[in-house]
Amino acid sequence: MARNKKKWSELSGGQRFGVVVGAVMQIALQGAALRDIAKRPPEQVNGPKAAWVAATFINTIGPIAYFLLGRRHSPSRVEQGTGSDASSAGLRTAMGVSIGKKLG
Repeated sequence: MARNKKKWSELSGGQRFGVVVGAVMQIALQGAALRDIAKRPPEQVNGPKAAWVAATFINTIGPIAYFLLGRRHSPSRVEQGTGSDASSAGLRTAMGVSIGKKLG
């Protein structure tokens, strides 16, 4: 059965908006995934980097799958604080920046 494909000029304003939003979302997700793959060391990626690069070209699902399944998180980058003040009660990054909240 043949589908009736509409031309851009035949789409309503809402349909055009939806197509544009979907395209922008796909491009942004793919760009972010490709940038992350390029900057991340191979030991922090689950599987071969080339496979994840190829997967990002699967519309929307590929980049989302990479962010959910393709990345390993290094335990050495974040350490849990144990103190009672804001600088040691929350999470401390590798650069020593605290992202905790003040206690007491």
